[in-house]
Amino acid sequence: MRILFFGCGYLGTNLALQLKDTFHTEVWGIDSPYVSHTHAFRLVNVFDPTELQQMDLGEDDIVVDAVSLVANTSVVADENDALRTLLAQYNDLFHVLKQKNIKRFVFFSSGGTVYGSSNTPRKETDVLAPQTIYAKSKVAVERTLIESGLDFLILRLSNPYGGYQLAGKKQGVIPVLIHKALQQEIFELSSPLTSMRDYMYIDDLAKVIGALFKLDVNNEILNIGSGKGETLGRIIELVEHCTQTKLQIQEVQSLVPQVDRIVLDVSKVSSLTGVHAEIPIEFGIQQEYERIRKELQL
Repeated sequence: MRILFFGCGYLGTNLALQLKDTFHTEVWGIDSPYVSHTHAFRLVNVFDPTELQQMDLGEDDIVVDAVSLVANTSVVADENDALRTLLAQYNDLFHVLKQKNIKRFVFFSSGGTVYGSSNTPRKETDVLAPQTIYAKSKVAVERTLIESGLDFLILRLSNPYGGYQLAGKKQGVIPVLIHKALQQEIFELSSPLTSMRDYMYIDDLAKVIGALFKLDVNNEILNIGSGKGETLGRIIELVEHCTQTKLQIQEVQSLVPQVDRIVLDVSKVSSLTGVHAEIPIEFGIQQEYERIRKELQL
């Protein structure tokens, strides 16, 4: 069985490396700065049906969609038109994968945005309330995948962090805060300090996903996270303690609607796999600090 990660970015690169000793993993995608950090990369535009048709895909392959065609900060003039274009691309992709008779398609959805804001942990059966084009795109692809007839697994991820990440990349509040602290730069704060998120270290995420593959779980929608909430204020405190630096913070207006509070109920995936998030946020931030400090040669 091969695990093919479509998309050579943060998630595809790190998860392929984490799982390569247990599974045959490859990363397929277009050229990116992450290519030099992959162990098995194949250059292919996975959203080009003609190009993908020529690739060796078959019934022993699990395809993991780690591509993000819509950024979480995206703003578009016509959301309906943007979603139609996106779904046309996915429909073409699903058509080829069905012809190839792949084993399963795994879609990384967004547990941090599709539910909207909530004061209680969200379950997979809860009503969705996507506010941004990013969140709406995730919901739309979920529905299209279910309707496609492909064997599927939809994973609503919380906020993964840790592992290799491009220096200075504006992705993930924890590495961004650490970079800003170490380089004595201003952090632009677009969410209240009381806003809460569910964070999961990349090692824990890889363990859960690996367990799902081993157990051959399919045709499920699953929340993947720590099941614990941390406020942005708390994250900032931990970063300042770790770096021994007082962050310079400037409040700015967000261009997209913000989810004020979201924590995932992960009881379903825990009962299926017996795997739980184990790495405390304090340890994870310390690991990130050490990694980024070395990258910056400080």
